[in-house]
Amino acid sequence: MTSFFAVAFLGTLPALAELGTVWSDFQYYVSDFQNYLTNNISDTFNPVELQTQSAITNASGDLNIPNPNAATESVRDQIVQYSVSDKFENNPAVYSTTVSNEVNRYITRGAIEGLLGRDGQNRLKGKLEDTEKSVKDSSEFVQKADEKKQEKQTEIENLVSEDFFNKLLEKVKGTAEEISTGQASLESQQQVAKVIKLAWEGLSELELQNINVQREQTRIMGETLGNAIQMRNDFQYSNLNLADISQQMNEVNRVRRVETSAEVARLLRVTSQTDLFRKNPNSPSVESNPSSLEENPPSEETNLPSSDNNFPPLEPDEESR
Repeated sequence: MTSFFAVAFLGTLPALAELGTVWSDFQYYVSDFQNYLTNNISDTFNPVELQTQSAITNASGDLNIPNPNAATESVRDQIVQYSVSDKFENNPAVYSTTVSNEVNRYITRGAIEGLLGRDGQNRLKGKLEDTEKSVKDSSEFVQKADEKKQEKQTEIENLVSEDFFNKLLEKVKGTAEEISTGQASLESQQQVAKVIKLAWEGLSELELQNINVQREQTRIMGETLGNAIQMRNDFQYSNLNLADISQQMNEVNRVRRVETSAEVARLLRVTSQTDLFRKNPNSPSVESNPSSLEENPPSEETNLPSSDNNFPPLEPDEESR
């Protein structure tokens, strides 16, 4: 049981990726990414967590990361098709747009978790330490190669004097063809072989150290390429959020223009009614001075109502009768 729990505990620890293991690093990143999307979707998208989860899962490709465009389109279609709403928004079209924007932000937060989360920072720390070690190893390889070069050069100089080849030719008393046919002395052949051996060892050491340096440089270049690809992925999420912000600003500006147009129409309607009221001849002018009315009161004749049905006064005789 103890060994089982030990193995299980070790299995839960984040893997320390080495420098240059680009594909393994990306798999660890995607694992943290997907864990965040799975563990936090209920708190973020209640009551549409099922629709959102299915949309994100179906939008994942070969790299096991979701395509934000496909995920948001699927979420909008499901919300509009089934007329899903919440307690704050009862319009499915508006609610689908809100949820799709939140999906984009949710995917971006998952990408951040995969890179800057606890496990992501642990792997990043290992990468930085491995990179520093690789740079130091490359410097040590170059230094060792230079030391080996100086050492072999000193051995060759101690073995071969300035007139070594002149003395060799005098001992042989022949041409180069005689040396190649084995007519030279055994001592001369041994000295020449030793010089050649030292030169070959020096070149081999230089070549080996050069290969080691190239190996470390290849690891660093591979890691740089992997980081550049990951950076492109993060830039796309940033551009997606900027696009959402731009869309929201356009919607706010459109609502503001509609409200301004409605306010202008209302003012025009009120103004037109006021103008009609002022043009009525029976209504007093608003701009007239009340004092002028007191100085020039209207005549009694104008105040008496006129009617064609007024009867003349009766005669006294007719009243008595």
